[in-house]
Amino acid sequence: MKPWTENERLQHQEHICEVCPGSLWGEKSICRIHQMSIGQVDDCPEWKVRQANAGPTKVKERGQAYAAYAWGDIEAQIAQIDEEIKDYPWMQREIARLREELEQIDSGLTSRYGIDAAQPKAKGTVSSVVAREVQKREARWQRLKALEEKVKRIELAVDHVLDNRQRTLLECLLQSQKMNAIARHIGVSRQTLYDIKRHLLELLAEHMYGEVMVKEHARVK
Repeated sequence: MKPWTENERLQHQEHICEVCPGSLWGEKSICRIHQMSIGQVDDCPEWKVRQANAGPTKVKERGQAYAAYAWGDIEAQIAQIDEEIKDYPWMQREIARLREELEQIDSGLTSRYGIDAAQPKAKGTVSSVVAREVQKREARWQRLKALEEKVKRIELAVDHVLDNRQRTLLECLLQSQKMNAIARHIGVSRQTLYDIKRHLLELLAEHMYGEVMVKEHARVK
C-alpha cells in the first residue's frame, strides 16, 4: 500500500487516534501502542482496517461510533472500580478469613486421614470424604485468588495517584470513610469532591484496565 498523504494522516489522527484508548491525551499526546507522540505516527494497522472497510468519507463516522463504544467501556470499568474500592476493606477481611479456613482444612485433612487418605476406598468411606474436602478446599482457593488479584490491582494503581487531594480521597475511601467526612477533611464542597473522585476513578481505570482496553479495541471494526 502506498504511503499515506499528509491529509490522510492528519485525518486518521483526528478521527481514529482521537478516540483510540491507546491514545494518552494531556500536555503531550502519546500513542501507548507505538510508544511515540501521536503527531509522529506515520502509519497504523488500525488506519488500514478502517480505510479498507469504510473508505475516506466514512472514517469520521466510524471513529465516532468507536468513541461511543470506548466511552461505554470506560464507564463500565469506572463503575466496577468504584465498587471494588467500596469492597476493599471487606475483601481484605475475607482474604484473611479464607486463608485461615484453608489452613484449618489442610490441617484437618492431614491429622484425620494422613497417608491413608490417598489409599483407594469404597464409595462413602474415607476416600470419598477426602474428595469432598479437597473440592471444598479448591473452591475456597479459587475464591481467595480472585480476591487477592482484585486487591493487588487496586494497590498497584494507588502508586500512580500523584495528586495530593486524589490520594487523600482514595486512602479515605479505602478505609470506608463517608464522602461528607472526607469533604470536610479536605476542605471542599461535596460537588467538588465528586469531581475529584471522577478524575480519580478515570486515572485508576487507565492504570487498572488500560492494557485490557488497548487489546479489546482491535475487535471493534
